[in-house]
Amino acid sequence: MKKIFLLLSVVSTLTFTSCNNDDDVYVDNDTIGENIQLSNVNLTFDNNTGRYQLLYPLNPAIFESDVILVYRNVIDDGFSAWQQIPRTLYLSGGDEVDYDFNFTANDVLIYADANFDLSFAPEFINNQSFRIVIVPAAFVNDIDTSDYDAVMSALNDAGAEVRTIDGIEKR
Repeated sequence: MKKIFLLLSVVSTLTFTSCNNDDDVYVDNDTIGENIQLSNVNLTFDNNTGRYQLLYPLNPAIFESDVILVYRNVIDDGFSAWQQIPRTLYLSGGDEVDYDFNFTANDVLIYADANFDLSFAPEFINNQSFRIVIVPAAFVNDIDTSDYDAVMSALNDAGAEVRTIDGIEKR
């Protein structure tokens, strides 16, 4: 009887010590970024808001925790560069043009406003190019999001899959 009790004790000890409780821990090791290129688009006037805008639907919808970054293509010292928005452009005579955006899980709204009638300055609303970058929320904490190249490089270094729609880049 003592041998049976000893055998049951050893077996039960091995059984309980070999189990762990880490099955309820979920770690997402994926970093999937998406880069959407919008080339030569015209912002259209919205009578309800009084500003020029573009509504871009996200299909499929993004996760609520994802973050959207938007960049506008500009010519800086003769070179094409990506400039993060929101951005205010200060023009001569005290005029200003503001680019901004907002987003939901289903769409991105990019818009331009000014302290003058933008229809008289179509270069700020016509033939614009934007890049919408979708990244996981935790990912953007450690990078300079104002620098498009830094964001794309960090996504690449993290082994992220970067899909480009209408596109230029594929990493």
